[in-house]
Amino acid sequence: MSENSSRAEKKVKNRAFQIAAIGVILIALILVVGSLWMGRSARESTEEAVHTVSLFYLNELADRREQVVASNLENNIKNIQNGISLMNDGDLDSIEHLQDYQARMKQLYDLDKFAFVDEKGTIYTSQGTQSDIDSYPFDYQTISEPEIAVKDLNSPKKTVIIAMPLEKPLIVEKHRLTVCFMEINMNVMLKGVSMHDSERSVTFCNIYSKEGIPLTNQVLGGLADESNLMDALKHVSFDTGYSAEKVTEDFDSGTKGVSTFTYEGVRMTLYYVPVKQTDLMLTYMVRENLIGKQIQSVSNGIIRRSILQTLLTALVLAILFILMALQTRRSSRLIIEKEKSEAESRALGQQLALQAQLLEQEKKHAQLNSMINALTSNYTSVYYVDLDEDRGVCYRSDAQIESAPEEEQSFPYLETFRSYANRYIDESFREDFLEFIRPDSIRDALSREKIISYRYLVHREEGRESYEMIRMASVGHASVKKDQKLHAVGISFANVDRETRDAMMKNKTLSEALQTAEEASKAKTAFLSNMSHEIRTPMNAIIGLDTILLSDPELSETTRDHVEKIDSSARHLLNLINDILDMSRIESGRMVLKNEDFSFSHMLEQINTIISGQCSKKNLTYECRIEGEIDDHYVGDDMKLRQIIINILGNAVKFTPEGGNITFTIERTARFQGKSTLLLTMSDTGIGMDPEFLPRLFDAFSQEDSSSTNRFGSSGLGMAITKNLVEMMNGQINVESEKGVGSTFHVTVTLT
Repeated sequence: MSENSSRAEKKVKNRAFQIAAIGVILIALILVVGSLWMGRSARESTEEAVHTVSLFYLNELADRREQVVASNLENNIKNIQNGISLMNDGDLDSIEHLQDYQARMKQLYDLDKFAFVDEKGTIYTSQGTQSDIDSYPFDYQTISEPEIAVKDLNSPKKTVIIAMPLEKPLIVEKHRLTVCFMEINMNVMLKGVSMHDSERSVTFCNIYSKEGIPLTNQVLGGLADESNLMDALKHVSFDTGYSAEKVTEDFDSGTKGVSTFTYEGVRMTLYYVPVKQTDLMLTYMVRENLIGKQIQSVSNGIIRRSILQTLLTALVLAILFILMALQTRRSSRLIIEKEKSEAESRALGQQLALQAQLLEQEKKHAQLNSMINALTSNYTSVYYVDLDEDRGVCYRSDAQIESAPEEEQSFPYLETFRSYANRYIDESFREDFLEFIRPDSIRDALSREKIISYRYLVHREEGRESYEMIRMASVGHASVKKDQKLHAVGISFANVDRETRDAMMKNKTLSEALQTAEEASKAKTAFLSNMSHEIRTPMNAIIGLDTILLSDPELSETTRDHVEKIDSSARHLLNLINDILDMSRIESGRMVLKNEDFSFSHMLEQINTIISGQCSKKNLTYECRIEGEIDDHYVGDDMKLRQIIINILGNAVKFTPEGGNITFTIERTARFQGKSTLLLTMSDTGIGMDPEFLPRLFDAFSQEDSSSTNRFGSSGLGMAITKNLVEMMNGQINVESEKGVGSTFHVTVTLT
């Protein structure tokens, strides 16, 4: 009996050992699986939170930057209208005047091209005409309102074209101009929009055509090898509810939207919004995995530590199991006591493991909250609102608002927000704000868009005013029940006063500056026009009477000397008046060049007669020579060309001391298609100029030495008029000078 009893006791003990071993293994598996499940659940919750915050962040960036791009386009449309309004009748006298006007508009508005199109499709630019109208993305025959498009969309050298029809055709040399357009460099167009191309960047901005062609020549922040967004989206893995077809449809219809997908292991959220008056889409993209990597590393650390704790717990249990086996050999009573002790130890180990997990979870949630706070730092207050219960919970409170809900405090939604509106919001915005926060309005708006917003003016204490913005979005899929009705939203407030006022101030400043410039220009032109005849008429009478007196042979020497001085002063004053009037005509665009056949040799003979006579009086040596062959007759404005040459040679005579030399050389440097380019070189051995003064030589009223006005009778306008006349002839003027050595002027003009 004792032997059978011993065997039975051994079987019971072995059975107990087996059960205990299986229990240890099961506990270890439960702890490991539980740790993995908790880590995965925490990671999914974190990714959902990051995605929701990313939507807020992307919508904020996209809306603000879209306003920058739209404002740039609207300003350029206004620039075309302002440019056309600045045109006067003189600008349409000839193609040359029109080109001069276009060159001024290009310089004024920093454009690549400011052009017109006539009824036949010929393009008129400041450099000449073009016949490639088919390469431009607008129909000059059917255009009825301002159009904005991209030229050479598939080329790296893309440009923006803004075209608009003329209300009234412009007639230039019997050509009817019906369309005006400007061509803008893409870098100028994208000014003010932040672009990133670093592989370590988190946020990327881009502008695409509706076909998916990027204006920055980069797709998905430079990560994709494809040159087209739609082609790249064919190789991505979309999250549930998103697809490439939806993105393509939104781009075709110009609809705001968002899409989340994974490309080559990188999870991205793409937010896109249409640019007003164009077929372009402004996009902002966030690489969520770069944000989630840090959170994932925290979660993986939690899992590893949980598994390590589980293994340590299993090891302790195994040791206890071995000790239990040894003690069972002594007595059944000790075995039972050991079993009780082991059970208590297991319970204690599980409790410690659970406590450690809770501490790690609290640490993880603290890190998550810190990151979310950093991403939402632009918002002054954040709320969760249950639309069905009319209850809200404050997650961030605005300290500047009295009686505002405190953090984690529950409050009645409509009552609190209406009280805020009645106390702070300006009356002109209050009614729209109250309509915006109605639950039915919120549900209706969010059924069409992911995020909605409203901008308004508030009045703070002590009379301070500022612009603020309220934004709303669904808190996530958990807020949408089986009835497909929106039940809860997230609401945030942000201060947008600086951006709003900057935009308003820029528009006001530009408008006032334009009005002031136009009024000043009109006043100056009217004054000079009215005064020209009033001043020149008596001056001509004085000069005529002087001439009559000087012809009297009985005039005494003293009287003759006085009359000659009066005649000299009158002629000098008349020259000053003529210079001022010429400068006025040039600045107002009323100076017109003639295209008439003239004898170049006859003009040169007249110039030599005038200059040689002046040189003889000052005992100067004057030489005029022609190098090579030149034509005897040209087509152009001989009076303006003669004025250019006499202005320069006259200054040479004026500023060259007695015994000096003056040389005038004419040379033909090029001939092409019936046009000749002449180089006119005029040098002297006069007083010369300081090199530091040369950049200001052609400025109006600019003189190196103010005392020269009294000594030489200079108005300070001669060189400014000369330079403008040369440029009107599509020529160039350059000068080389050395103090005390002399000066050399090089003038190039093109004549037919």
